[in-house]
This record gives sequence, structure tokens and C-alpha cells, in this order.
Amino acid sequence: MPLLEVRDLHKSYGALDVLKGIDLTVDPGEIVGFIGASGSGKSTLLRCMNHMEVPTKGIVMLEGEIVGVTHKGDRLVPRPARDLSQQRRKMAMVFQHFNLWPHKTTLENVMEGPVTVQKIPKAEARDRALAALKRVGLKEKADTYPSRLSGGQQQRVGIARALALQPQVILFDEPTSALDPELVNEVLNVIRSLGEDGITLVIVTHEMRFAREVCDKVIFLDEGRVADMGSPDHIFGTTENPRTRAFVQNYFG
Repeated sequence: MPLLEVRDLHKSYGALDVLKGIDLTVDPGEIVGFIGASGSGKSTLLRCMNHMEVPTKGIVMLEGEIVGVTHKGDRLVPRPARDLSQQRRKMAMVFQHFNLWPHKTTLENVMEGPVTVQKIPKAEARDRALAALKRVGLKEKADTYPSRLSGGQQQRVGIARALALQPQVILFDEPTSALDPELVNEVLNVIRSLGEDGITLVIVTHEMRFAREVCDKVIFLDEGRVADMGSPDHIFGTTENPRTRAFVQNYFG
């Protein structure tokens, strides 16, 4: 059974249709990359997956359970906030902009989720947070405030914050787009190592070489639809889809 499944997902903002019937699956341990031009719906799709955006139509399922809504007779109704929070614990999000608390240390930022969302004891949360910081190579920065960190280090703290929740899947929304070019690789290398450890990852990215080298499956979104999907060899090589070929050739030249 897929870990994540998206069925006929639509999202509109007034008259603007952003997602136009998305179907896809993510298997346990799989690394899935979303690529496509700006405005193709990649980030909206990611935010619909954990119900940060409420789909206009269609459903997202996590481990066979509908995210954000539940059946009441023959209708779908919103889940109670507590139920949705429990679902979101399984789907940690890493954002483009780091969203760290400026008045909290690195360690306190990473502890925040386990303490406030998962209600675990502070001692356990501290151990978990230190382990997560060590995992991303920043344990020595535990007592440092975000303003004293580089952009790459701040994003690695964001990844540690996601890891500390011990989620089933981590969702990355263009995790390197706010970084200076020289800092991109340090973040991509951490993400690559997470995938090598078997963590399920869903990544919206404009880093085509990274998607080609790391992802198990690449999904090309075009104007709110899945225009193409397959292995990196398919998307970046053998596909006969003219839109995919044009997009890839525009990137690689």
C-alpha cells in the first residue's frame, strides 16, 4: 500500500484553477521530486498534501486514511483540529524560508515541535533534538541563535526540526531557493543522506541535477496537471512528451 496517495486533487482560488486533477502515489522509502515551471502548482500540491491548503476537490490519503477530512455518512466533513494535528505529525514540512524563532536557540527551535505538538517531556525532546542536529551536522551550534547562522545552516536546522518529529514522510518546498548558490550543496547533501537512510521524501525542487541523481520518481507538473511521471531516466532522457523535453532542454541546454 502507498504511504501517500493523491486522488483527483483540484485546488482553485476563485476563478483561478491551480490544480486540475492530480493523481499520484508515494511509496514507503521513496524519494519523489516535483518539477515544473513557476506557477505550475508544485508548492500548492505539497501544501494540499498536509492540508495546509484545503483541496477544492479530491483527497489525499496517508497510510490509507484521508487527510484533513473524514466520512460522515456519505459526506466528507473536516476532521477535528486534534485529529488533523496528529496526521500532520507524520508529515513534517521544510519550507523555502526557514521560519525559525529568532529569540530561541537552535536547540530550542528543534525542541519546539516535540514539546508543544507531540507533548513529550522536555528531557526526551532535548535528546531527540540533539540527535537531529547531529544528523544534519550542527550539534555544535545547539546554543547558537538563528541570526548567527548562515542561510544553509538555518535550513539545516529546519531539516533537524522536521527530523525531531520522527515523521513518516518529510515534505520539502524548494528547500534551496532562498539560499546563496555556494550554500546549496550543503543542504542538498543532507537531503541526499536522508534518502539514503530510507526516509520517505517528497521534494519540490528547481535543482534538476539533484532530481536526476537522487529521486526515485520525478513528476513534471505543467499548468496544474501531471504532464509526465517516471524514473529520472525517463523524465531526463527517454520521454517522448514534448512539454517535458522542452522543459528539461531549457534547463540543461
